[in-house]
Amino acid sequence: MSAQKLHASGLHPDSPSAKVLDFMMSNQLGLLGLAAAADVVSAECRYNDWVFNHFKKANLSHEQWLAFLDSGEAIVRRCVAAMAAFQSNRSIETLCSEFSNVAARFNERSLPSGS
Repeated sequence: MSAQKLHASGLHPDSPSAKVLDFMMSNQLGLLGLAAAADVVSAECRYNDWVFNHFKKANLSHEQWLAFLDSGEAIVRRCVAAMAAFQSNRSIETLCSEFSNVAARFNERSLPSGS
C-alpha cells in the first residue's frame, strides 16, 4: 500500500481545511472573505482535535458513531456548497455567511460552553 500524499499544509487532501486553503489561494476574497475562510480552517482544526482527543474515547454505540459521522459530512457538504456558490455568483456576503455557519457548526461541540 502506498503512502497517502498530503496537502502542502500537511493536512489530508480531502479535508475541508485543505479545500478551503486551496479556495483561499485561488480566489480574490478580500480581507472579509479571507477572515471567514480562516474561521472555517481554525474551527475544523479544533473540531478534529476534540474528536481525536475526547470524542473517540466516549463509549458510543455503532448507531451513535454513524450519526456523528453523518452530521460531520453535512458540515463538509455545506462548506463545499458555499465555495461552489461563490464560484458562480461571486457574492462575498453569501460566502461569509455560509462560512460563518460552517465554523459555528464545527465549534458547537469542540469549544467548551462559554467560550
